[in-house]
Amino acid sequence: MKGIPHNALKTAQDYEGLHAQALAGELRPREVDTLRGYWQALLDGRWRYDRDRKLAEGEEPDGPEPEYRVLAEETEDGTAERWQFQRVRDEHARIDALGYTPAQVEAKITELEGAQE
Repeated sequence: MKGIPHNALKTAQDYEGLHAQALAGELRPREVDTLRGYWQALLDGRWRYDRDRKLAEGEEPDGPEPEYRVLAEETEDGTAERWQFQRVRDEHARIDALGYTPAQVEAKITELEGAQE
């Protein structure tokens, strides 16, 4: 197989196979970049934002982004409400389903960066 077919990464074995190809120089640089993006998506997908609480007008969030985000929502009567969302670990994250730890994925990204130098 050459390149990364659409929706090719379904199992840890798929990730490992393409990673090995990248390290062996069998993937083009843009394909290595694509693979790096897939690894990064596993890291980024560990989190989700849960609605925490409604903020009063002018009230600051409990902390900075990315831990907290504030979104305004329009109510039925046309007024805006500000809601605070808190970043939490997603217990159904793909990284966990594949059996990787964040440290392992970070190491894979570092390996790919070293392979392109």
